Parts: sequence; structure tokens; C-alpha cells
Amino acid sequence: MKYDKLILVENFIAHHIDFLQAATDDDWTRDFMQYIHVEKSEKGEDKLLGVATDGRHLHLVDPIADHLVKYGLSIGDWKVFKISSRRASERKLLLARVEDENKNWQFPNWRKIIPAVEAAYSTTFRGFDFNKKRPDYRNLVKLIRDFPDATTLNLSYLKGLGTDNEWAVEWSGASKVIKFAYKEQSVFIMPMMMY
Repeated sequence: MKYDKLILVENFIAHHIDFLQAATDDDWTRDFMQYIHVEKSEKGEDKLLGVATDGRHLHLVDPIADHLVKYGLSIGDWKVFKISSRRASERKLLLARVEDENKNWQFPNWRKIIPAVEAAYSTTFRGFDFNKKRPDYRNLVKLIRDFPDATTLNLSYLKGLGTDNEWAVEWSGASKVIKFAYKEQSVFIMPMMMY
């Protein structure tokens, strides 16, 4: 793959990129899943949005923080290379923009999975952490049990929400995309099929 632009993102500025990167996949049969897609946002003339998906869940940041644009983030598809610590204060990411002429794919129309109907049920979710010695799953149990119909979710997608933020949750049906939103960040998760 050929790249036409490289930018280094450091420390706390990498937060939005880390969030988007969590939805990418290394599936070589569908190239678009390996990249973060950046396009113009409808939330301001000079604003950009970022989106990434693995086909089962989608992460969206709209708008992307202005300081990322100042670093050089622009419209296109970006590969993320992690080059340092997980600690936010020491974080370094290298972003490489894919040369447009060199792409053999087009990022899919991600907007068509965004629910167009009003949510049938709304709640909040704080998250959970598998890695704690004594994890507190009360939020997770409450989320799953309180849905109006039985709904099965991949827990690794919920884990990606972390435990620091309180996410607004919109549920539209057991077989419809579930939206989790916090400030400019949104996650759309497709429930698993139950047989």
C-alpha cells in the first residue's frame, strides 16, 4: 500500500484515534476494515468526522477534535500504527494516509446502518472491565436484562466503551443496531442472532 502523508499524534491527542481504531479489523479480504475513514462533517464548515467498522460494530467521532486537523488529519483513509505505550500521557501513534489513486476499494455507506426510527427504549451504561481483580458487572447485567426483548451482544464491543464515561443507549429492537453515545463519540453495535 502506498501512503501520501504521515502524521505523528502524541499523548492525550490520540484519544479519538484510539477510539476509532478499536473498530477496525485486519481482514485482508475487505481492505476498508483496516482503516479509519475521514470525511467532511455536517457539524461545521471546517469540521471532519472519523468512522471505522469491522462490519459488526462501527465507531464514529463527529466532529473530530480540531487539534487533530491542525496536526494534518485530512479527508481520506488512514492506517494507524501504534508506536508506544498504552498510557495516555506517553501515547504515540503514526497515521498514514492511503494514496487515493492506489486504493482498490471504497469505504461503504456507513450512514445506512444509523437507526432512522426513534428508540423504543433508552438507558445509560457506564461499562465494565474484564481485567480488574474484582470486576463489577452490575452495569452490564442491568443493561442486558432491561432491554424490552432478549438481546445478545458481543461483550468485547461493550468492553471497548471503557468505564470512564456514561454512555446514552438507544435500543430499537432485538435485531436492530444499538446506539451508544457519549459527547462526539458514538458506537453502533449489531446484536448477535439468537436461534
